[in-house]
Amino acid sequence: MQFLVDPGHLSLTPIAWVFLAFVGWVLPFAALLQHRRMAAAGTVLPSRISLYASALFMHGVLVLFAWAVSRDLDINLVAPFRPTTLRIVVGLVALAIGLVGLLPQLDIDNPVGEARAKLLVPHTKAEHFAFYVVCVSAGVAEELAYRGLLFTLLSVLLGGWWIPALVASAAFGIVHLFQGWKSAAIAGVMGLGEHIVVGLTGSLFVAIVVHMLHDAIGGTVIAARVRRAEEADAIS
Repeated sequence: MQFLVDPGHLSLTPIAWVFLAFVGWVLPFAALLQHRRMAAAGTVLPSRISLYASALFMHGVLVLFAWAVSRDLDINLVAPFRPTTLRIVVGLVALAIGLVGLLPQLDIDNPVGEARAKLLVPHTKAEHFAFYVVCVSAGVAEELAYRGLLFTLLSVLLGGWWIPALVASAAFGIVHLFQGWKSAAIAGVMGLGEHIVVGLTGSLFVAIVVHMLHDAIGGTVIAARVRRAEEADAIS
């Protein structure tokens, strides 16, 4: 497995420690508290546009934070991308594996995740536009923050490739507790898969594109299922 940056030549600066604490501990802890509040409050949520705006804001924070730390460490996580047969094949395989979970016969019994997903997926044209913008921002910000910088910093501390990837994937999964524990576990597994994509391709670009497409296609399919279910309920 390849590293984006050789961790053996890095030492953590104060701002790197702050990033490590923020992404590796503060955000997962905040997600856990949010999950508990939502469990107590039921399915009462802000508007979808408000949720999308909040996600965009957090993605912006992650990108700026990762940029500041990368500059402080004098590292480049987004080197120019050159398509190769290996990178294309790895990307297509990762995309296909991620989309297999959308098959109806493979649905996991997850009432909490299903209920919250119905509240998250777009319904109107404006919501669809905002949702796809969030898909793009999530692909860039989360891959840069988790598969890029967090993984690199953990590699400096823990050594090796797999342990940092597993720890970063666990943190990534927990921040998706918004949709319940089962969905968070799936997100963690998906995150590990994206670590493998980065490790095989030596680039964040393939993982970013796969991440965007997974979110966009998954959201579109779930939104269509929700719409059909609502229409069927209205008829009955």
